[in-house]
Amino acid sequence: MTSVGDSVAADKWLVPILMDILPKSSLDALECAIGVSYWRAAVDKGLLSNEEVLEALSTRTRFRIAADLLVSTQARDKVPEWLARRFGILPLAISESTLDIATSNPYDLDCEKTLAFAAARTVRMCLASPDRIQERIEEVYAPVGRVSRLLDAVGKSSTQHVIEKADDTETQLDEKQAERPVIKLVDHIVAEGIATGASDIHLEAGESGIAVRYRIDGMLKEVMVLPKAVGVPLVSRIKIMSQMDIADRLRPQGGRARVAINGARVDLRVSTLPASHGEKVVIRILDSRAALRSVESLGLDPVDGPRMQKLLEVREGLILVTGPTGSGKTTTLYAALRLLQHRGVNIITVEDPVEYRIPGIVQVQIHEKAGLTFASALRSVLRQDPDVVLIGEIRDRETAAIAIQASLTGHLVFATLHTNDACSSIVRLTDLGVDPVKLSGALKGVVAQRLIRRLCPECKLVANAGVPRRLVGAIPEDSMIYLSRGCKECSMTGYSGRVAVTEVLVTTPEIERSIAAGDPPGRLLAAARSSGTRSLWGCGCAQLLAGNTSAQELVRVLEPEGARAGTREPGTGYDLPKPIIYERRAQSPMTQIVPGVVEVYVIRHNAGDWRVLALQRSPDASRPGSWELVYGKIDAGERPERAAVRELREETGLEVKALYNVTVNSFYLHATQTIQMSIVFASFVGEDSEVALSDEHQRFEWLTVDEACARFTWPRAARGLRDVRHLLARGNAGPVEDALRVL
Repeated sequence: MTSVGDSVAADKWLVPILMDILPKSSLDALECAIGVSYWRAAVDKGLLSNEEVLEALSTRTRFRIAADLLVSTQARDKVPEWLARRFGILPLAISESTLDIATSNPYDLDCEKTLAFAAARTVRMCLASPDRIQERIEEVYAPVGRVSRLLDAVGKSSTQHVIEKADDTETQLDEKQAERPVIKLVDHIVAEGIATGASDIHLEAGESGIAVRYRIDGMLKEVMVLPKAVGVPLVSRIKIMSQMDIADRLRPQGGRARVAINGARVDLRVSTLPASHGEKVVIRILDSRAALRSVESLGLDPVDGPRMQKLLEVREGLILVTGPTGSGKTTTLYAALRLLQHRGVNIITVEDPVEYRIPGIVQVQIHEKAGLTFASALRSVLRQDPDVVLIGEIRDRETAAIAIQASLTGHLVFATLHTNDACSSIVRLTDLGVDPVKLSGALKGVVAQRLIRRLCPECKLVANAGVPRRLVGAIPEDSMIYLSRGCKECSMTGYSGRVAVTEVLVTTPEIERSIAAGDPPGRLLAAARSSGTRSLWGCGCAQLLAGNTSAQELVRVLEPEGARAGTREPGTGYDLPKPIIYERRAQSPMTQIVPGVVEVYVIRHNAGDWRVLALQRSPDASRPGSWELVYGKIDAGERPERAAVRELREETGLEVKALYNVTVNSFYLHATQTIQMSIVFASFVGEDSEVALSDEHQRFEWLTVDEACARFTWPRAARGLRDVRHLLARGNAGPVEDALRVL
């Protein structure tokens, strides 16, 4: 008897998976009610949720579940809409060799081959529910004619919250207005930005549409591209929220708004700028839940933490916090103010603008059109009997003079400057006309800081290649450092959150004398270093050695100390360390690169049920007790694939059924001063093959892929095995079989 599901269901392949997670009675009921899809029928009848089906499918296929469905413009342009709709897939990202897609059917070989041919790249799959994929296809490929439907769909799925005016009175939207799709779209964009932890939302008009980008952990990430037709109403809606003039599109404007996300209120600071393709909008998200932190939660390391605490113990004087925009100055200052609040002091701030409102602290908003500048506000503030004063930014001579005077008359003054490091802040104040003698008596310390991304603790990996060449001399060559990899916990970025890199200068008598004497920057720096002040670069290297960040991220944010050496005239810059010069040995004028070794993953493949051979080294062998794959040298004149077959026979007694060349690794062999190339192969062997170990190994085990990844001693072996599984999951290489198969 043939059921309805047998005749019309497109995902019959899902039945074995459903049999593992559903009782027979539920499965029988599902068979009777099946329509075009087992997946949708199971979800519609309430037997399973999309997440449960995805988990079961991921367990069976070992494909990861997509953490989000963010589509890059390059991937969208490479995969036509008709292909995405035909196969029910969503292109996520594209590189020179791979195309990443989200699919609900990982068994669709026709889809994989067609996309591989269309994109001329290897296809890598991750899993998502068919309904979610269809929604994102509508959003990503929506032309102008489907704008209304797109916005309606966004409105139904967006987080519900109430838009409020900047003066804290709620805007009551009538029923007709609330149903307008543009309102729902703006609500969706803002809510998603807050939910993902973005600090800014960028709406940029271009030739192809309106790009929506989120700044997450300091990096911009494009999340969607909207049709150009929605640009003007979108900007107008944001202007209405922020109480700006919607008729004026030729001048920059600024405003504020407040939204409530699941009952929590979040402030928004909005800025518009006329551009060639339309107005650009930037929405700064001022989420006090994330910004108002304690000093302890800032994550200062054991060197700068005590120095920061020492600065906060002073009762009077000037403390500067310096760094570029977005370096965390406001968060650091507010953390200090929250600590000082417990002393029972009167705290007044003068800011432009007031970003986060702190209960119990008087915060003054600068309004230059009304004549309320930093200087005029400070004069009035000092008549209000303050104990602690925070100045948002010292911009001119008058503000600097008042700040110095206040700090010399018994007030504790915090202020910010936009300078590169601690010592340049001192130079900046003297350039503004501050008397060096008064500055030396008032200044208690300077905190310079940057923010670098923190490695995701779930997926960071040890860097097998060791210390990068550009960092040799900055950290020990035998240091263990980590690399970013990417997982669903960090949205495949490899990073999660940020950590502060600081330079904390605490003034000493020697530094005070140097400031009063008007010494050049080089002498100020020497005095700071002799007092124990560590540079930003030194702090960044400490974070690298602690495993908090990667070398790539460190160099992206900070300039190595030796990079600027010799580029300035004497007396005009800092006396930075000279670059390290390496002498080339006479007997080895050139480093040779040779194919030295082979590594072979040995696999039993039984209808997708993989077992990988792991070998344990003998006690009297090198690296005793370590677990590895088949490993051996390439003899002189021997082809790498022949060496792989020979080593497999010698170490395990197994014969090759199919051999694939997967990749090539390299490492430096200091004994011979050569760069050795390790040729990596994957070998499939028969199911009934018996292992005969050589003297080099004492034990072997056939493990699943996950077990083997956890067992292998070297992290590089685990990474390579995952690549092998991705390339050869079906026991062949699919569209690139002819390129990878050797024997």
